[in-house]
Amino acid sequence: MPFNENFLQFVWKYKLFFRPEMHTQDGSKLQVLSVGRHNRDAGPDFEEARLRIGEETWCGHVEIHKRASEWYAHKHHLDKAYNTVVLHVVYEDDRIVHREDGTKVDTLELKNLLMPGVLEQYQLLSESKSWIACAAQIGTVDSFKVKQWLSRILIERLQAKSRYVLQLVDEYQGDWNQAAYVALARNFGFKVNAAPFEQLAKSLPYALLQKHRHRFLSVESLVFGQSGLLAGEKDGDDAYLASLRTEYQFLSKQHKLQAIDTASWKFMRMRPANFPTLRLAQFAHLCASVPSLFSAMVDGAPEHFIESLAQVEGSSYWKQHYVFSKEGKEHSTRLGQNAVNNILINTVVILLFAYGRYVDKESYLCSAVSLLEKLVAEDNHVIRQFEALGVKAAEAADSQALLQLKSSYCEQRRCLECGIGLELFKFNKTL
Repeated sequence: MPFNENFLQFVWKYKLFFRPEMHTQDGSKLQVLSVGRHNRDAGPDFEEARLRIGEETWCGHVEIHKRASEWYAHKHHLDKAYNTVVLHVVYEDDRIVHREDGTKVDTLELKNLLMPGVLEQYQLLSESKSWIACAAQIGTVDSFKVKQWLSRILIERLQAKSRYVLQLVDEYQGDWNQAAYVALARNFGFKVNAAPFEQLAKSLPYALLQKHRHRFLSVESLVFGQSGLLAGEKDGDDAYLASLRTEYQFLSKQHKLQAIDTASWKFMRMRPANFPTLRLAQFAHLCASVPSLFSAMVDGAPEHFIESLAQVEGSSYWKQHYVFSKEGKEHSTRLGQNAVNNILINTVVILLFAYGRYVDKESYLCSAVSLLEKLVAEDNHVIRQFEALGVKAAEAADSQALLQLKSSYCEQRRCLECGIGLELFKFNKTL
């Protein structure tokens, strides 16, 4: 049955082997007091393990291989770092091994010690062709254990996503207003147009928008002008477009601005309500109506910013347009509830968490998680698939954790590092 070294590391880490009356290959009685700390860097696989071999208690490192002969294949016999290995754990002991200093290494063979069903469970997961490897079994895992794991990887997700914000803060030399503005702009692109929105925000300093925020036409002209979407249009009888272009021509010369390439914007296969033109109009309105985006999202009460988002809409022109110079039926220009929730989850929460890490204040971290717990769960293909398997998302904290589970564990086949995977292995072992 095929398996790799990671499986054996997993078996050792969680003691998925018979422990009473274990012996090393030379017949010495072995007692595992502590498996040690899993080392994912260079060097032995587990550090500072505590073992009783015969009458002696040892504290040292443990190296794990599928076959004992891999000690030589990996050249550990030439590496002084492996002189502190006190136990060589292998599935098959096919060779006596020695350290660099010439001393023999005690060996434990696992072949006949694995708990019943452990290797079979590993094969079941590794060979599964289902949507997720444990699709047929995840529903059997205790819901409390699932919730525990989701809570853990939610923090993992927030840490990973907050790195983007912290990189922006570093890029802008500690300017949280600019960083918050760029992060929010990227979110307004809602995946499809995230990149050009980010590029736009980076080309148009937030301080400049703030300088002109009391004149809405100026803010709109700067946002649309920097998008490059004014350049290819003819004024014709479109007075709104003409006023934007005139204003932008003046401001771009005054502030030496260069519009981004329009080729990045995507309109195809999108609902008109998601067209970048309407999103740009909404973004301009938010920038003009909120005195400080960072303060509103991080220092202010979340409900106040939620109210600000709910009031965001494009100017009256966009009530009958989705693109320039093409009039249509009247429609709402306000952000929908799903869009508001998306911004709260993917910008406000992440900013709160990133700022908490930056200033080392747990209160901001707790506020980020608390906000997620108050928001409704996202509704998408991934969340619906988990629900069909019996794992339901009651709130946005759950849906975010499930997205992390799918992308960072299930899709990467990291079953041996997953809390749910561990529970499945525990369920299948007989103690």
